[in-house]
Amino acid sequence: MNIPASATPTAASEQDRLGSIALDQWRGLALLMVLISHGFFFTDRVNGIGRVGVNLFFFISGILVFRSLSRTRAKTSWERTISFWRRRLRRLYPALLTYTLAMLPVVWLLRRRPNLPPGSDFATYLKGMPLAFSYMVNYFEVPMSLGHLWSLACEMQFYLLAPVIYLLGGVAERRRLAVFGVLPMVLMGMGLAQPFIGKWKYHFEFAVWPMMLGFCCEYERDYFRKVPKLWVTVLLWCSMGISGAILCATVFGIEVKSLVIATGALLLLPCLMAYLFGRPMSGVFGRAMRWLGERTYSIYLWQQPFTLCNFLPNFFHPAGALMSVVVGGVWFYFFERPFLSANRHK
Repeated sequence: MNIPASATPTAASEQDRLGSIALDQWRGLALLMVLISHGFFFTDRVNGIGRVGVNLFFFISGILVFRSLSRTRAKTSWERTISFWRRRLRRLYPALLTYTLAMLPVVWLLRRRPNLPPGSDFATYLKGMPLAFSYMVNYFEVPMSLGHLWSLACEMQFYLLAPVIYLLGGVAERRRLAVFGVLPMVLMGMGLAQPFIGKWKYHFEFAVWPMMLGFCCEYERDYFRKVPKLWVTVLLWCSMGISGAILCATVFGIEVKSLVIATGALLLLPCLMAYLFGRPMSGVFGRAMRWLGERTYSIYLWQQPFTLCNFLPNFFHPAGALMSVVVGGVWFYFFERPFLSANRHK
C-alpha cells in the first residue's frame, strides 16, 4: 500500500491500523518458528530457529512498549509508570498463573514416564513455581515445563525497566538520542559476546537486546519512514529469501546454529518496514499468521509441555506443536482475552 507524501489523517490512521495488523502477523511468524523448532527438535535439524523467533518477538515487544509509553494520556511520569505496569500485569499474569497451576496435575501424573528431562519430578516443579510467579526463571534452573518461561521473564523484566529508561531519555532530542541509542549498542554487544562466554544465554542482560532495539526504532519511526517505498517492497520480498535461507541452513545441524540466529536477525528490518508502512501479509497465510499472532502468548505457554518436556514420544512432537495451538487458543479465550485493552478487543 503506497501512502503519498500528502497523506490525509484518515490515510495515516489506516496506515497505522494496517501496521498493527502487520505486527500481529510477524508475531505469529515468530511463534511459528518456535513451534517448528520445538516440534522437530528431536531431529537435530532445526537448531537456532526458535531463538530467531524469540528475538523477533522481543523486537516487536520493544516497539509496542515505546508506543504504549509515548501515547499514554497520563499527566505525570509516575502515573505513566503505574498505568503501564498495571496494564502489563493485568494482561499477562492471569494466563501465566493458571498455566502454572494447571500443569501441577500433569506433572504429577506423567512424572514417571521414561526419558523425561532431568528435574521432571513433582517436588522440583513445586520449587520452581515461585520463580515462575516472580518472573525469575531465566536466572535459575527450573523444570523443562517451566523452562520456556525464561523469555517471558526477560520480557517482564524489561517492562519493569522501560518506564525508567523512557524517563531517563527526558524530552530533549539530544538526550533521547544518547540514552535510546547507546543502550541498544551496549546490549547488542553483550548479546554478541554471550556465545563466547558459553553460559547465561537466558539472562536478561544477554537476551534482551532486540527489545531495546525495537524500543529505539519506534522512537526513530519518522526517520525510518523516509525509506523509499520501492526499498520497502524489496526488503519485504527479501524477507522470504532470508526465511528460506534459515530453513536451508538448519539442514546442516548444530554446527550452523550461530549462523542461523545471526541470519534471522536480518528479519527485524522487514518486520519494521511492514509495520511502519502498513504492509501486512495477504491471503490465507496472512490471516493464519494474524490469528497466531493474536494468541501467541497463550500458545507459547502450552507448546513446551507438548514437545520438549517429552511427555509425548518424540514421533508425536510435531502433532504436539499443533495441539498446543488448539489448547493455547482455548486458553486465550478464557484467561487472556477478558483482560485485553478495549483497543485490542476491537
